[in-house]
Amino acid sequence: MVTISQAALLTGVAEHTLRAWERRYGVFQPSRTPAGYRDYGDDVLDRIRTMKDLVEGGLSPRQASEEVRRRMSSVEPPEPDAVAELIAALARLDATAASRIIDEQFAWRSYEAVVDDWLMPAMSRVGSSWASGEISEAGEHLVANVVMRRLAAAFDAVGPNPPTPPAIVGAPSGITHELGLLAFAVALRRVGVATIYLGSDVPVAAWADAVRTTHAAASITAIPRRSDARRVAALAERLTADHPGVPLAVGGQFQHLAPVSCPRLGHRIATAARAIADDLAAR
Repeated sequence: MVTISQAALLTGVAEHTLRAWERRYGVFQPSRTPAGYRDYGDDVLDRIRTMKDLVEGGLSPRQASEEVRRRMSSVEPPEPDAVAELIAALARLDATAASRIIDEQFAWRSYEAVVDDWLMPAMSRVGSSWASGEISEAGEHLVANVVMRRLAAAFDAVGPNPPTPPAIVGAPSGITHELGLLAFAVALRRVGVATIYLGSDVPVAAWADAVRTTHAAASITAIPRRSDARRVAALAERLTADHPGVPLAVGGQFQHLAPVSCPRLGHRIATAARAIADDLAAR
Protein backbone atom coordinates (compact mmCIF):
# COMPACT_ATOMS: atom_id res chain seq x y z
CA MET A 1 0.00 0.00 0.00
CA VAL A 2 1.27 3.48 -0.95
CA THR A 3 -0.25 6.17 1.25
CA ILE A 4 -0.66 9.81 0.24
CA SER A 5 2.40 10.81 2.27
CA GLN A 6 4.45 8.12 0.53
CA ALA A 7 3.07 9.19 -2.86
CA ALA A 8 4.14 12.75 -2.11
CA LEU A 9 7.69 11.55 -1.38
CA LEU A 10 7.81 9.32 -4.46
CA THR A 11 6.53 11.97 -6.88
CA GLY A 12 7.76 15.22 -5.33
CA VAL A 13 4.22 16.61 -5.25
CA ALA A 14 2.92 17.97 -1.94
CA GLU A 15 0.01 16.18 -0.27
CA HIS A 16 -2.30 19.20 -0.49
CA THR A 17 -1.51 19.48 -4.20
CA LEU A 18 -2.27 15.79 -4.74
CA ARG A 19 -5.66 16.25 -3.08
CA ALA A 20 -6.39 19.35 -5.16
CA TRP A 21 -5.43 17.66 -8.44
CA GLU A 22 -7.53 14.61 -7.61
CA ARG A 23 -10.55 16.74 -6.69
CA ARG A 24 -10.38 19.35 -9.46
CA TYR A 25 -9.12 17.49 -12.49
CA GLY A 26 -9.90 13.80 -11.97
CA VAL A 27 -6.90 12.58 -13.95
CA PHE A 28 -6.12 10.05 -11.24
CA GLN A 29 -8.24 8.40 -8.56
CA PRO A 30 -6.31 6.31 -6.03
CA SER A 31 -8.05 3.19 -4.84
CA ARG A 32 -9.22 2.90 -1.25
CA THR A 33 -8.38 0.36 1.43
CA PRO A 34 -11.25 -1.21 3.43
CA ALA A 35 -10.47 1.39 6.12
CA GLY A 36 -10.92 4.21 3.59
CA TYR A 37 -7.27 5.23 3.12
CA ARG A 38 -5.94 6.24 -0.30
CA ASP A 39 -3.72 3.66 -2.00
CA TYR A 40 -1.59 5.01 -4.86
CA GLY A 41 -0.83 2.29 -7.39
CA ASP A 42 1.93 2.41 -10.01
CA ASP A 43 -0.38 3.71 -12.74
CA VAL A 44 -1.60 6.54 -10.49
CA LEU A 45 1.96 7.49 -9.56
CA ASP A 46 2.89 7.56 -13.25
CA ARG A 47 0.06 9.98 -13.99
CA ILE A 48 1.05 12.22 -11.09
CA ARG A 49 4.66 12.33 -12.29
CA THR A 50 3.54 13.11 -15.85
CA MET A 51 1.29 15.92 -14.67
CA LYS A 52 4.07 17.32 -12.46
CA ASP A 53 6.50 17.33 -15.40
CA LEU A 54 3.97 19.14 -17.61
CA VAL A 55 3.26 21.78 -14.96
CA GLU A 56 6.97 22.35 -14.40
CA GLY A 57 7.29 22.68 -18.19
CA GLY A 58 4.96 25.66 -18.19
CA LEU A 59 1.43 24.27 -18.54
CA SER A 60 -1.31 25.24 -16.12
CA PRO A 61 -2.63 22.36 -14.00
CA ARG A 62 -5.82 22.30 -16.09
CA GLN A 63 -3.87 22.16 -19.36
CA ALA A 64 -1.61 19.51 -17.90
CA SER A 65 -4.60 17.42 -16.82
CA GLU A 66 -6.03 17.60 -20.33
CA GLU A 67 -2.72 16.49 -21.81
CA VAL A 68 -2.46 13.58 -19.37
CA ARG A 69 -5.99 12.56 -20.27
CA ARG A 70 -5.14 12.78 -23.99
CA ARG A 71 -2.16 10.52 -23.47
CA MET A 72 -4.27 8.10 -21.46
CA SER A 73 -6.76 7.84 -24.31
CA SER A 74 -4.04 6.44 -26.59
CA VAL A 75 -3.42 3.55 -24.19
CA GLU A 76 -5.40 0.33 -24.32
CA PRO A 77 -8.49 0.87 -22.11
CA PRO A 78 -9.64 -1.48 -19.36
CA GLU A 79 -11.71 -4.55 -20.03
CA PRO A 80 -14.50 -3.26 -22.33
CA ASP A 81 -17.22 -5.16 -20.51
CA ALA A 82 -16.10 -4.63 -16.95
CA VAL A 83 -19.77 -4.77 -15.97
CA ALA A 84 -19.92 -8.45 -16.92
CA GLU A 85 -16.83 -9.06 -14.78
CA LEU A 86 -18.49 -7.17 -11.92
CA ILE A 87 -21.69 -9.21 -12.18
CA ALA A 88 -19.67 -12.44 -12.17
CA ALA A 89 -17.91 -11.26 -9.00
CA LEU A 90 -21.25 -10.46 -7.37
CA ALA A 91 -22.63 -13.87 -8.31
CA ARG A 92 -19.90 -15.48 -6.21
CA LEU A 93 -20.07 -12.71 -3.55
CA ASP A 94 -16.44 -11.73 -4.16
CA ALA A 95 -16.24 -8.31 -2.48
CA THR A 96 -12.50 -7.96 -3.17
CA ALA A 97 -12.95 -8.41 -6.91
CA ALA A 98 -15.98 -6.11 -6.99
CA SER A 99 -14.03 -3.36 -5.22
CA ARG A 100 -11.08 -3.79 -7.57
CA ILE A 101 -13.25 -3.53 -10.69
CA ILE A 102 -14.95 -0.38 -9.44
CA ASP A 103 -11.66 1.20 -8.32
CA GLU A 104 -10.14 0.52 -11.75
CA GLN A 105 -12.93 2.47 -13.42
CA PHE A 106 -12.43 5.46 -11.12
CA ALA A 107 -8.67 5.32 -11.71
CA TRP A 108 -9.11 5.38 -15.48
CA ARG A 109 -11.41 8.36 -16.01
CA SER A 110 -12.67 11.48 -14.31
CA TYR A 111 -15.26 11.07 -11.58
CA GLU A 112 -17.99 12.59 -13.76
CA ALA A 113 -17.22 10.36 -16.74
CA VAL A 114 -17.19 7.22 -14.60
CA VAL A 115 -20.49 8.03 -12.88
CA ASP A 116 -22.44 9.02 -15.99
CA ASP A 117 -20.95 6.65 -18.56
CA TRP A 118 -20.15 3.55 -16.52
CA LEU A 119 -21.41 3.44 -12.93
CA MET A 120 -25.06 4.34 -13.44
CA PRO A 121 -25.47 2.02 -16.48
CA ALA A 122 -23.61 -0.69 -14.54
CA MET A 123 -25.99 -0.42 -11.60
CA SER A 124 -28.92 -0.72 -13.99
CA ARG A 125 -27.47 -3.96 -15.38
CA VAL A 126 -26.86 -5.21 -11.85
CA GLY A 127 -30.53 -4.60 -11.07
CA SER A 128 -31.56 -6.54 -14.16
CA SER A 129 -29.21 -9.37 -13.18
CA TRP A 130 -30.83 -9.54 -9.75
CA ALA A 131 -34.32 -9.56 -11.28
CA SER A 132 -33.34 -12.42 -13.59
CA GLY A 133 -31.76 -14.45 -10.79
CA GLU A 134 -28.22 -14.15 -12.15
CA ILE A 135 -27.11 -12.65 -8.86
CA SER A 136 -28.67 -12.97 -5.43
CA GLU A 137 -30.15 -10.23 -3.29
CA ALA A 138 -27.00 -10.52 -1.19
CA GLY A 139 -24.93 -9.72 -4.28
CA GLU A 140 -27.02 -6.63 -4.97
CA HIS A 141 -26.54 -5.43 -1.38
CA LEU A 142 -22.82 -6.15 -1.60
CA VAL A 143 -22.26 -3.94 -4.63
CA ALA A 144 -24.44 -1.18 -3.20
CA ASN A 145 -22.25 -1.08 -0.10
CA VAL A 146 -19.03 -1.14 -2.14
CA VAL A 147 -20.22 1.73 -4.33
CA MET A 148 -21.57 3.77 -1.42
CA ARG A 149 -18.20 3.51 0.35
CA ARG A 150 -16.42 4.63 -2.82
CA LEU A 151 -18.77 7.58 -3.27
CA ALA A 152 -18.51 8.55 0.40
CA ALA A 153 -14.72 8.64 0.05
CA ALA A 154 -15.06 10.85 -3.04
CA PHE A 155 -17.44 13.14 -1.13
CA ASP A 156 -14.93 13.55 1.72
CA ALA A 157 -12.01 13.99 -0.70
CA VAL A 158 -13.43 17.29 -1.96
CA GLY A 159 -12.65 18.96 1.34
CA PRO A 160 -14.69 21.48 3.37
CA ASN A 161 -17.75 23.22 1.97
CA PRO A 162 -17.34 26.83 0.85
CA PRO A 163 -18.98 29.43 3.15
CA THR A 164 -22.11 29.78 1.03
CA PRO A 165 -25.74 28.69 1.51
CA PRO A 166 -25.78 24.95 0.87
CA ALA A 167 -27.81 22.60 -1.27
CA ILE A 168 -29.59 19.88 0.71
CA VAL A 169 -29.49 16.46 -0.96
CA GLY A 170 -31.37 13.36 0.18
CA ALA A 171 -34.47 11.21 -0.12
CA PRO A 172 -37.69 11.66 1.88
CA SER A 173 -39.30 9.05 4.11
CA GLY A 174 -40.02 5.79 2.31
CA ILE A 175 -37.31 6.19 -0.34
CA THR A 176 -34.24 4.09 0.40
CA HIS A 177 -32.50 4.21 -3.00
CA GLU A 178 -29.70 6.70 -2.43
CA LEU A 179 -26.76 5.67 -4.63
CA GLY A 180 -27.63 8.13 -7.40
CA LEU A 181 -28.26 10.91 -4.89
CA LEU A 182 -24.88 10.45 -3.19
CA ALA A 183 -23.21 10.36 -6.62
CA PHE A 184 -24.95 13.66 -7.40
CA ALA A 185 -23.94 15.16 -4.05
CA VAL A 186 -20.30 14.41 -4.87
CA ALA A 187 -20.66 16.04 -8.29
CA LEU A 188 -22.21 19.14 -6.69
CA ARG A 189 -19.30 19.50 -4.28
CA ARG A 190 -16.82 19.06 -7.14
CA VAL A 191 -18.29 22.08 -8.96
CA GLY A 192 -18.00 24.23 -5.85
CA VAL A 193 -21.50 24.01 -4.37
CA ALA A 194 -21.69 23.72 -0.58
CA THR A 195 -23.56 20.45 -0.13
CA ILE A 196 -25.17 18.74 2.84
CA TYR A 197 -26.06 15.10 2.22
CA LEU A 198 -28.88 13.90 4.47
CA GLY A 199 -29.09 10.34 3.15
CA SER A 200 -32.26 8.34 2.58
CA ASP A 201 -35.58 8.00 4.39
CA VAL A 202 -35.54 11.57 5.79
CA PRO A 203 -38.81 12.69 7.45
CA VAL A 204 -40.39 15.71 5.77
CA ALA A 205 -40.33 17.74 8.99
CA ALA A 206 -36.62 17.00 9.49
CA TRP A 207 -35.89 18.11 5.92
CA ALA A 208 -37.77 21.38 6.40
CA ASP A 209 -35.86 21.95 9.63
CA ALA A 210 -32.55 21.34 7.85
CA VAL A 211 -33.41 23.97 5.22
CA ARG A 212 -34.28 26.47 7.94
CA THR A 213 -31.23 25.70 10.11
CA THR A 214 -28.69 25.92 7.29
CA HIS A 215 -30.39 28.71 5.28
CA ALA A 216 -30.18 26.33 2.33
CA ALA A 217 -30.39 27.71 -1.19
CA ALA A 218 -31.79 24.56 -2.81
CA SER A 219 -32.99 21.01 -2.15
CA ILE A 220 -32.39 18.01 -4.39
CA THR A 221 -34.08 14.62 -4.32
CA ALA A 222 -35.05 11.84 -6.73
CA ILE A 223 -37.92 9.62 -7.82
CA PRO A 224 -36.24 6.25 -8.50
CA ARG A 225 -39.54 4.31 -8.60
CA ARG A 226 -42.99 5.29 -9.81
CA SER A 227 -44.43 4.73 -6.33
CA ASP A 228 -41.98 7.30 -4.90
CA ALA A 229 -43.67 10.19 -6.70
CA ARG A 230 -46.24 10.74 -3.95
CA ARG A 231 -43.49 10.91 -1.32
CA VAL A 232 -41.64 13.59 -3.26
CA ALA A 233 -44.93 15.44 -3.79
CA ALA A 234 -45.47 15.52 -0.01
CA LEU A 235 -41.95 16.89 0.50
CA ALA A 236 -42.46 19.51 -2.19
CA GLU A 237 -45.75 20.62 -0.60
CA ARG A 238 -44.14 21.06 2.82
CA LEU A 239 -41.08 22.89 1.49
CA THR A 240 -43.21 25.19 -0.67
CA ALA A 241 -45.28 26.11 2.38
CA ASP A 242 -42.33 26.60 4.75
CA HIS A 243 -39.62 27.81 2.35
CA PRO A 244 -41.23 29.12 -0.86
CA GLY A 245 -37.96 30.60 -2.14
CA VAL A 246 -36.02 27.33 -1.96
CA PRO A 247 -36.65 25.11 -5.00
CA LEU A 248 -36.84 21.32 -4.80
CA ALA A 249 -35.10 19.92 -7.87
CA VAL A 250 -35.81 16.30 -8.78
CA GLY A 251 -33.85 13.63 -10.61
CA GLY A 252 -34.28 9.89 -11.01
CA GLN A 253 -35.93 7.63 -13.55
CA PHE A 254 -39.43 8.92 -12.80
CA GLN A 255 -38.61 12.60 -12.32
CA HIS A 256 -41.28 13.48 -14.88
CA LEU A 257 -43.87 12.56 -12.22
CA ALA A 258 -42.68 15.29 -9.85
CA PRO A 259 -44.93 18.30 -9.16
CA VAL A 260 -44.77 20.94 -11.89
CA SER A 261 -43.12 23.35 -9.44
CA CYS A 262 -40.03 21.09 -9.21
CA PRO A 263 -37.21 21.63 -11.72
CA ARG A 264 -36.19 18.41 -13.46
CA LEU A 265 -32.50 17.53 -13.34
CA GLY A 266 -32.33 15.29 -16.39
CA HIS A 267 -30.35 12.07 -16.51
CA ARG A 268 -26.72 13.24 -16.67
CA ILE A 269 -25.28 13.86 -13.23
CA ALA A 270 -22.40 16.10 -14.31
CA THR A 271 -24.64 18.27 -16.49
CA ALA A 272 -27.23 18.65 -13.73
CA ALA A 273 -24.61 19.53 -11.12
CA ARG A 274 -23.21 22.25 -13.35
CA ALA A 275 -26.71 23.60 -13.99
CA ILE A 276 -27.41 23.82 -10.24
CA ALA A 277 -24.07 25.56 -9.68
CA ASP A 278 -24.76 28.09 -12.45
CA ASP A 279 -28.26 28.76 -11.11
CA LEU A 280 -27.03 29.37 -7.58
CA ALA A 281 -24.20 31.61 -8.80
CA ALA A 282 -26.66 33.71 -10.79
CA ARG A 283 -28.86 34.51 -7.79
